[in-house]
Amino acid sequence: MTHRQAVLSLWATCLIWGAAFPLAKLALQDASPMAFTAVRFVAASVLVAPALAGVSREEWRAGAVLGALLAVGFATQTIGLQWTTPSRSGFLTSLYIPFTPLIVLAAYRTLPARLAGLGLVIAVLGMVLLTRPDNLGGGLNAGDALTVLCAFAFAAHMVVTGEFARRFRVERLMMAQIVVAGVLTVAATPLLETPRLHWTPLLTGMVAYEAVLASVVAIRLQLAAQQVLSPTYAALVFTLEPVVAATTSLLLTGDRLTLLQWSGGALIIAGSLLPELGRGRFTRS
Repeated sequence: MTHRQAVLSLWATCLIWGAAFPLAKLALQDASPMAFTAVRFVAASVLVAPALAGVSREEWRAGAVLGALLAVGFATQTIGLQWTTPSRSGFLTSLYIPFTPLIVLAAYRTLPARLAGLGLVIAVLGMVLLTRPDNLGGGLNAGDALTVLCAFAFAAHMVVTGEFARRFRVERLMMAQIVVAGVLTVAATPLLETPRLHWTPLLTGMVAYEAVLASVVAIRLQLAAQQVLSPTYAALVFTLEPVVAATTSLLLTGDRLTLLQWSGGALIIAGSLLPELGRGRFTRS
């Protein structure tokens, strides 16, 4: 892949994932959140099934850990969309970037760098402004709180992926975790809700979007692009994902953020970017 192709691939990934927030919100008109999450992972599992024969037992074990975190992340995010807006969900999900040093601290007893700690403080301030701009003492609603939990799950997923990627092929880990996430979400669905799936053309299209584009195509594009581009450049692009989510939410659902909420979102992005900008690595890796 050339540098230009890698840049375009990363931007395409950002657009696909950003648009997924309002599309998932629309899908919940015809499906319960866990049922929708399970179906998207099952459909994605079918797509990757032909390539699973080469996955080793050790890769399946690693994929099981990653798949569990992936299932928790997407389940809490989708359930949270029942009570929060897709714009807020997009910005709150991006907290996984500044939350990552906390996971590293818990797992490895390694203190975060000064800029990472400052970025976390800025991002949390942004979260407060984003969620309750009219009443700063009111705290998060249920959907916001679940989305913050989703951000912690994705932060843990990022840390564990970094650990396993040193030992296994990333493509095989991707396939294994999708299948494990499908199994876990199917098993958890009847325990957490009364499943509801009304197969309208809208829901069918949303499942296809999430399974094909968001779960398979986007991840493959991301993996290929990040073999060429620096981590800092990738971080810069991915911090625009919630902006894409907010913009597409406005177009598709009429979801509008106030100026103060946009300020909170900007602080979350700034807190996410601060450690990466401090490293200053904008060259090809």
